[in-house]
Order: sequence, then C-alpha cells, then structure tokens
Amino acid sequence: MNSNRYEIFLKVVELGNITRAAEALNYTQSGVSHAISALEKETGFALFRRSSNGVTLTDNGKQILERVQGLVNQQRSLAQTIANINHIVAGTIRVGTFTSVSSQWLPGIIRSFSERYPLVDFELLDGNYDDITEWITQGKIDCGFLTAPVPETLSFLPLKQDPLLVLMEPGHPLTGREALSLEDIIKEPFIMPMKGSDNDIRAVLKDTGSPPKIKYTLNDDISVMAMVANGFGISIMPELIIRNVTFPMAARPLNPPQYRHIGMVSLPISAVSIVARAFLQFLGGMDVMQFESKPV
Repeated sequence: MNSNRYEIFLKVVELGNITRAAEALNYTQSGVSHAISALEKETGFALFRRSSNGVTLTDNGKQILERVQGLVNQQRSLAQTIANINHIVAGTIRVGTFTSVSSQWLPGIIRSFSERYPLVDFELLDGNYDDITEWITQGKIDCGFLTAPVPETLSFLPLKQDPLLVLMEPGHPLTGREALSLEDIIKEPFIMPMKGSDNDIRAVLKDTGSPPKIKYTLNDDISVMAMVANGFGISIMPELIIRNVTFPMAARPLNPPQYRHIGMVSLPISAVSIVARAFLQFLGGMDVMQFESKPV
C-alpha cells in the first residue's frame, strides 16, 4: 500500500464521494476508483460501502482509518523535516476554518504567507467550532481558527477580540438604545444558530439567570440574519460575521461589551509539523486586522 493510495483513501473518507475526491485531488474518477480497489485488494477486505449518495467506511475501514492518518502524517513530517534540513519550508498545511474567518481573513493571510513561503500548499477544511476542535485532536488538521476557551491539551494563539452585537430588524423598539443589556435580550424572541456554532452566544447568555426565548434554531449564520431582518426575532452575532452583509438589520453593542476571542489553535508547538510551526510563527508576528476585507 503506497502513500499515494493512503492520501486518496483519506480524501474519499473526508468527502464521502469518489467523484468529489477526484476533483479535489485533480485526478480522474477512474484513477481514484482504481486506487481504492487496489487498496482493498491489498488489505483483503472492503473499505467502503457504495450507495447512490456516495460512500461510507465499512467497520474494517474504520479500524484502519486512524493508522492510515498516522502514516500520512508521518510521511508529511518526514518530507517537511528533509525540507527543513535543506533550509526550505515546504509541504502542505491543513487548516480548519469557519465562515467569517474564511471570507474576511484567509485570502490575505494565504497570499502574504505564500509570498514568504512559496513551496507551501494549503488544505482548508470548513466546519463549526466542535468540528475544528475534533479535527485538531484527531490529527486531521495541523491547526485551526477557534474561539477561546479551548481544551487545556491544545495551544491557543490569540489573534483578535471580535465584538458581539445584538441584531434586530430596522425599526425594532430596542434600536432606540445605544447599547443593550442581557436583561433586554431575554425578553425578546431569539434566533439561535445550531449547536457547534452557538458557543459564543451561549457563553454570553449563561449569565442572564434565565434562558432566552429561543423561537428558531437554524443551521447557518445567513439564515439567522435573514430571519432577523424579516422580524422573526433578535440574535447575537460577532461583528466579523455581519461585515459586508446586505440584509436590512440594526446592530447594537452589548452593555457591558462582550467579545469572542478568536485565535489559532494547534497541538503543543513541539508536536506540530515544521511547516505548521512556520505558519503559527507567521501569524504570531502579524496583525490579522490588516487582512480584513473592508466594508462595502
């Protein structure tokens, strides 16, 4: 079983679809299918269950997944160590991210880092806070953007304090105030993002003493803002998320002010790859606000 097949195997697991894996890897669909078939022949058992919706791991496939991921990580680490001995930062860095960071920071960060280290490729995985935490712990990604607090086993590099704002439809009675207290909020119908994206909001609301009147729970921030703009309730969103959004909404700060603390999270620095270490050091020496896109 060669390393190329391992990489293909992991990409198919990640995407759950052979066609999408082929597109992501810039291979043909038949090439990916052949690699998986060859891997199954060498292991002596089926790795995936096929269906019209894609593929899922068999029980045997699940048993080897962690070992395959470990071998791929070791191979990448070896390649990066060789590059480092030759005074070259090269290889692939896998970064977990969420929507507001992806749209506001990542293009500028990647462009600036690539100018300094042109032999580094980025592999980006988009998810919620819970997803990214799990991916780091499992070794699926090298590092990821998250908000504090994070598990004690992980390293947190602070990057930005992002103000949390109360969102309302234009003309809502509370728009007459310059700032809103938690007591103001819990009296109103509330629209909440799904679990995994609601950590920052729940951290603020836990101090209210009584639960908010959650009217709707939606699976993405855009849907939440659309419902707010149409008068179905209020919500709380970080400033970075609502930047450049065109929904007709009013936004007010909290009193006292509340923030989400965005940072880059990884395993302890001694446990990350050389290229990931270079990326963390790069971010630590930069002001991420320079990468923020300007409001239109």
